[in-house]
Amino acid sequence: MDFADQTTVIGAGMAALIVVLLIVIVRMLTSRHQLASDEDQLARLRRKRAAAYQEAKEDYRRFRSKFEKSNTLLIELIHDLGDGFIGRDSAPQQIVFDEAFEAIALIRQANPRSKIVIVLHTLGGYARPAHMIALAIKEHLRKAKHNSRRDPHVIAYVPYVAMSGGAMIALAAEKVAMDPTASLGPIDTIYGGFPTEAYRDLLEQKGPLATQDLVVMLAHEAEKYDRYADRVAREIVHENHKSEDKDPDFLADYLSSGKLSHSEAISPDAARKLGMNVATKIPSEIYGLVDARIRMIHTRLEYEERRTASGDNPSGEGEEADKAIERAIRESLRGGIRL
Repeated sequence: MDFADQTTVIGAGMAALIVVLLIVIVRMLTSRHQLASDEDQLARLRRKRAAAYQEAKEDYRRFRSKFEKSNTLLIELIHDLGDGFIGRDSAPQQIVFDEAFEAIALIRQANPRSKIVIVLHTLGGYARPAHMIALAIKEHLRKAKHNSRRDPHVIAYVPYVAMSGGAMIALAAEKVAMDPTASLGPIDTIYGGFPTEAYRDLLEQKGPLATQDLVVMLAHEAEKYDRYADRVAREIVHENHKSEDKDPDFLADYLSSGKLSHSEAISPDAARKLGMNVATKIPSEIYGLVDARIRMIHTRLEYEERRTASGDNPSGEGEEADKAIERAIRESLRGGIRL
């Protein structure tokens, strides 16, 4: 190979090397730009979510204050119905005893002339706390002297959903106001993860001797809970929800019988057909209160972790908090941010 050919080969090699280096540099710059863009997006989203929490909190307080200015007692059971982060903003995910005790104490202290607004956004929970709240409502109404249909003193509002124990509490109110898209649910008993009638049907089909001992024992307990649910339902359903052309216990027996799936939705129209005193007009303040509380639940996590990342938290673990924020946001983005 002569000198000219060698020069050509070397030149071509250097040119190829330069091209490769340029490609690497461009990719590095592009990657850095993309990383910076992603970090900026996360930062903007963190600021937006944190601001959303503070705005939601202010809205929530503002809507609450509208009820606290009159002779009206506000009882709210607004739960965290999300399945991603448990216990966001300290909101319970179901009706629990502590929540029931607080509600009952408020109802007990109210004078007989007080009107009670019950705001429900719940999938239910333990039967006993819901039963206790319903009994407290019943006791309050026993002391009041008024026309329960023309001037109801206890109204339950359901903007979205009140299932199981939530429906039980709604039935104790004189009137239930539901959004046209909202739903109630049956108040039958679930024991050991299964409806009580499932145990009964299984024993009838297989017989006790052909059924596992544990299932037979569970069936005995389920039967006791079933009787309890029937008694409670008859005890707490307000007279305004009993149709004149039906047996007085028709509604209670139907909703606790297990004929419906435990998660079956009962629309306002279906509730009326069952004899319930249901309206479909809800004040804007109720919607505002519930929606603000839901937004608080959804955005509190990012708000607190942003405070930690900015150094407001004495732990000073800003880097770890920042990573936690990014994980939380990515988790939200994965299925769409829930609002």
